[in-house]
Amino acid sequence: MKIIYLTDIHDGLPGLKTILQETEADLYLFSGDIIYKAFFSDDRIIDFCGLQEEFYTHLSGKAEGKKPFDFATHVIRFPDKYNKEMLEKAEHYRVLFQRAARTMKEKYALIEALIQKYGKSQVYTLPGNYDIDLKYTALYERDLHRKSYDFKGLKFSGYGGAPIATSGIPEKLAVVFHEYNKNGKNYSEPEDFFIEEEPDVCVIHNPAYGYFDKIPGIGNVGSLGIRHYLDEHSPCLVVSGHVHEDQGIAKKGETIFINPSNFGAVDSIAGFQHGGYFAEIFIENKRVEDVNLCRVKDKKIFPLMEIAISEQLELKKIYPESDVTAEQFIRNPSR
Repeated sequence: MKIIYLTDIHDGLPGLKTILQETEADLYLFSGDIIYKAFFSDDRIIDFCGLQEEFYTHLSGKAEGKKPFDFATHVIRFPDKYNKEMLEKAEHYRVLFQRAARTMKEKYALIEALIQKYGKSQVYTLPGNYDIDLKYTALYERDLHRKSYDFKGLKFSGYGGAPIATSGIPEKLAVVFHEYNKNGKNYSEPEDFFIEEEPDVCVIHNPAYGYFDKIPGIGNVGSLGIRHYLDEHSPCLVVSGHVHEDQGIAKKGETIFINPSNFGAVDSIAGFQHGGYFAEIFIENKRVEDVNLCRVKDKKIFPLMEIAISEQLELKKIYPESDVTAEQFIRNPSR
């Protein structure tokens, strides 16, 4: 079976069209952050983000679990408790919230139309922290979040989102990453989900702790719950995204971990990242045999490196077009 895997599309629809038109695979997996901006207008993005952050400040320490939309609704419902300026901000926020949701749904509908027109095989996808819950969108039948699908003898299970509030996204419609510590106890819904499902392939947006989750200047930010699961279980493949800066492939026992890095262009704390990366993954008898790292650039597809899977990860070939070294991408224990 050949799988084409890409993550963090971030509105990169031209590249996505190229992938669907110019590649062939048995299955396509898209792992979160499908959308990047909830508005086409920069002014509206600035307005929405500013109000969202201001309302989060008002909620700080006052109402656990409440969101800016809840605060705006409360202000409108009880106008006598607030001044005229705050009432106007609350009304404006709710208008922008609805516009953002509508724009994002239009983008998901466009992606579904691209898949319908150019896709040759099955496509599954996850929401990331830049997305709303896909059950509200045209991609709902492809949604892997907290779901499992059997495909050609393999069980695929997914858990989307990330434990971070993403500014500029309609927060009440986003997927909640249910993992937290409370009263000295750790609760992880993704861990419980994977224990129940026991998949052959784990599709996650937010990585497991210690596996392609290191942000420069911050450190490891991955899920402890998913890491606990993977310490006790051995799916043949774990694909993740979210942390663009920590791309690579690793092997632990019989499990292969892959983060090809972002597909769509994006600004980050590491600067502007052009993206375009994706992986071709070949699986036989529930074992990953080969992985190719590729890139879409200027509507063309370039192979970057070919990796064979044995007791360790072995570089078969690196192409002149590669901007990623084998030392950067292949994470054998001896490296």
